[in-house]
Amino acid sequence: MTYPGPVREQPLAIELHNTLYAADGEPLDGLADERGLRAWLGAVRGRLPAEARGADPRRLADVRRLRDAVREVLHAATEQRPPRPSAVRAVNDASRRCPSSPQLGAARGGGMRAAIDHHGADATDIALGAFAVDAIDLVTGARRGDLGRCGAPGCVLMFLRDHPRRAWCSSACGNRARQARHYRRTHP
Repeated sequence: MTYPGPVREQPLAIELHNTLYAADGEPLDGLADERGLRAWLGAVRGRLPAEARGADPRRLADVRRLRDAVREVLHAATEQRPPRPSAVRAVNDASRRCPSSPQLGAARGGGMRAAIDHHGADATDIALGAFAVDAIDLVTGARRGDLGRCGAPGCVLMFLRDHPRRAWCSSACGNRARQARHYRRTHP
């Protein structure tokens, strides 16, 4: 099954946030059921740690709980307010459930490479940990100020700005916003 919602090559925490989206003015939940979760995990598979690729869709409730917490943390960051303590606890708990360590290995040509070893966790906990760690990095890192909420009418998505003046999650939303602005100007 192909995931019907938006997947826009954004950081994993934003992709998780954006599983609640709107189409034709109607709110939709891309994680409404296990089938939706399976499709969404397939859509972001290439960005998950290899050990997380066997995440169990039956843990939908855990993923949805983390999504709620990540949404709260990301919104708090864009609104420059502290997040609810319960959301902070949920994100930290998900991160803690997936211990990892850097590992040194040999690379081709005699060089060295670094890799992350996830240990003591199952595939679903590793996926949840990846989403939580990404959320923590987004709201505390250098790109915190680049978090944006789409300014198009009816859009509820977030994005990471790649340009200081970017105001929309996609060119389609930008076009919709410009059309709405033009309509307001020409039809008083």
